[in-house]
Amino acid sequence: MIRVNLTGAERAAQKRTKTSTPGTPGAVQAYLFLALFGGGAALLCAALWWYESAKIRDLDSRIAVAEKRQKELQAIKVQVDALEAKRATFQKKVDLIERLKAEQTGPVHMLDEISKALPDFVWLTAMDQTGPNVKFTGESTGLTSIADFIAALERSGWFPNVDLASSVEANNIVTYVLNSTFMNPEVRAKQAAAAAANKPIPGSTASQAAAPKR
Repeated sequence: MIRVNLTGAERAAQKRTKTSTPGTPGAVQAYLFLALFGGGAALLCAALWWYESAKIRDLDSRIAVAEKRQKELQAIKVQVDALEAKRATFQKKVDLIERLKAEQTGPVHMLDEISKALPDFVWLTAMDQTGPNVKFTGESTGLTSIADFIAALERSGWFPNVDLASSVEANNIVTYVLNSTFMNPEVRAKQAAAAAANKPIPGSTASQAAAPKR
């Protein structure tokens, strides 16, 4: 009796069939997905690189413009400081000339104004001058007359500040001491106008030094 093993032949045929079968569709799709993902990532990296490069170029351009502007402002500041120094020097010369002119005619005007301001029953016993400061020492029959003397000196314009330093009454006689400043009213007005006009130029070193610190 002859026996044929058909099972082994079927297995061999199935093995050959499996060996010759091409790759499955799932593997192909995976390869395509990986290729597309890699290409997209590359494009994204290229786009990011281009965007960042553009930002860097724009920033470099702004820095260059700012540096140029800073140099221009520095040059202007140097010119302003030079102008401020020239103006200060000129003002000092003007002040010196005005002071010398005032000193030439000061004593004459002082004595004239004092004689006109001195009321009745008020006498001067001494007068001392140190620069613009003047000290009067004298006697009077009462404080009212001394007050009239102070008011007359201030009205003259030559004695802007007059203060009663002391007063002592004895035997119906008041001994007084007055402290005052003496200045030509025209010179004082010019100095006030110069001080108002001589404000530091905005942007100069002097204006920055005078500005309040926060």
